[in-house]
Amino acid sequence: MRKSILILALLLAGCGGDGDGAGPPPAVQHAPFISNLKLSPDNVVYMTGGGAMEVSAELTFSDAGRDIRTLWVGMPDGTRLEFSEASSAITGTVSEQIAISTNVAGTFTVDIWLVDKAGDSSNHLAAKFEVVSDVMPTAWTRRLGGLPFELNDVSWTGSSFVAVGGDGKVLTSTDGIGWVERSSPVGVDLIAVASRESDVVAVGGDATVVLSTDGGATWSIKHTGKQVRLAAVAISPSQIVTGGMELQTGDAFMMRSLDRGETWKVIDTLPQSGHFIIDLIHANGLFVAGTDVFSWESDARVMVSVDGQVWHEIILRDDVAALHEVLHDGQQFIAAGSDATVFASPDGYNWKELNTPVDRVDYLSSAWNGSRLVVAGGITWWYWWVGTPSFERPIGLSSTDGGATWEILNIDGYYQSNGMAWGNGRFVSVGQVTPDSGEGAIYSWD
Repeated sequence: MRKSILILALLLAGCGGDGDGAGPPPAVQHAPFISNLKLSPDNVVYMTGGGAMEVSAELTFSDAGRDIRTLWVGMPDGTRLEFSEASSAITGTVSEQIAISTNVAGTFTVDIWLVDKAGDSSNHLAAKFEVVSDVMPTAWTRRLGGLPFELNDVSWTGSSFVAVGGDGKVLTSTDGIGWVERSSPVGVDLIAVASRESDVVAVGGDATVVLSTDGGATWSIKHTGKQVRLAAVAISPSQIVTGGMELQTGDAFMMRSLDRGETWKVIDTLPQSGHFIIDLIHANGLFVAGTDVFSWESDARVMVSVDGQVWHEIILRDDVAALHEVLHDGQQFIAAGSDATVFASPDGYNWKELNTPVDRVDYLSSAWNGSRLVVAGGITWWYWWVGTPSFERPIGLSSTDGGATWEILNIDGYYQSNGMAWGNGRFVSVGQVTPDSGEGAIYSWD
């Protein structure tokens, strides 16, 4: 009898008969998980489809609960779309057609997730959709291509273009069309070149500085060293200033010469914030240097100096590192760099960011012809690194109003523009056939 009572008590306890005990365990819910979200296409030209077009969104899912109910899409304008996606599968693929506006140029984000019958939401995935302005019909003509060395920079001396590149290579041209290779006294990579009056100065690896006084036809070595990579050079009426990086420390490095390269003095008062020098100009009475940094989480900054000796750092934005190109367009300084960023300053100290219509491009070159500003570069290295992109992203911008508005241009396929100059009535760009080819090429645009 006691045994029967005990069994009954245990059964009642298990059932929670008085309402206070725990009832049967609830059914375990399994939120879906999604991955591999793709939009197709993920870029279109402005006003395609009369202002809107159908874009396919596809993703894969896994759902142990086998009870997917709906697909939600967060649109760029903040609205949400709901699609019925009833499924009892453990894994599968979901695809929907989404109408996306094309009446504004820019890069937009679409947020997508699944919800099951219990109301549980999957993880969210985001995908970018780009609306680009009409690409300017290519006006660039290839002058040289497939060279067995990359070209890094070009300068107009007033009478000739001088281009420099890998293995100490130097090429010159009076018109930007026909080019002649010149004898070079060095075998290290030459990375930057600048000119003023009769002097042409090129710099590169091993703290190398070479000088030409005849438009790039002949050269002499003015400095060499070790553990320093020079990547920038500027010439003022009174001095030559070069900049780069100390390879052992990653610190910024600068040195200057007051006697046309005969003697050099290292600038030991340079601010050290982890940024090193990658471009340098002298304009409007001011030296301005663009910088880069190894850290993934860093800022975009320039260094400025009146005398080439005392330098100050200015932060332009707190989440972009590299400013590959600095110039002056007659009215303002322009600094352009990674992830399609362009900044402008009337005085070198106060900067504003300009809106640009393309992303995933690094601007590496620029030039100004008195009325038109051109910046160009190549597809961002990390985007290229994962594989050849599926389309030829426009890698250049052109503006006749100081960057207030832009026309988008491409030079040729996946060509990367490393340096640019204006002279003799045309723009000249030097670079590589593709960002990873190491094969030099030269283009011009009248």
